[in-house]
Amino acid sequence: MATSAAKEASPAPPSKEETTPEAPKAPEPSKGPSPPSSESKSELPKGDRIFASPIAKKIALERGIPLAQVKGTGPDGRIIREDVEKYIPELASPGVGPSAPADPSADYVDIPLSNMRRTIASRLAESKVQAPHYYLTVDIQMDKVLKLREVFNKSLAEKGAKLSVNDFVVKAVAKALEDVPEVNSAWLGDVIRQ
Repeated sequence: MATSAAKEASPAPPSKEETTPEAPKAPEPSKGPSPPSSESKSELPKGDRIFASPIAKKIALERGIPLAQVKGTGPDGRIIREDVEKYIPELASPGVGPSAPADPSADYVDIPLSNMRRTIASRLAESKVQAPHYYLTVDIQMDKVLKLREVFNKSLAEKGAKLSVNDFVVKAVAKALEDVPEVNSAWLGDVIRQ
């Protein structure tokens, strides 16, 4: 029995030695993440993560652009801001991205809503109805506009025309809409009409 106890004791040290060679095996799992990085980002199967910069994601969300349709030109195929800004919806697959109006002569584009934008829009509408709200007024310094109006009205007096302060406000709004056309949009439930 002492011999069997000695035999049992002798296998124990080799098991400790076997555990030390296993320690170098730990770096092998770190090799696991490197094969996915070597895969081509342009050939992502459905459901895989899309690599994009935060600003590219923000712009794509604001414009309703599906990132899966954008080809990345950044490092390792990462989608960058320029890729989203240069995205042309007509080259995308049908039914994705901004859709053309039903009437070709219409001056609007219907942009499909992502699930996130649909949720945000419905929550905003709910907050307007359910939450108490208040309105603010602002005093604006219009002295320069009033002087400009006076000069224009003197030159237009002989033609019988007269400009109001509202004319200047409308012109300013029109110029702002030229610079940021996304502001001139309406939420229609399942699309944003721009």
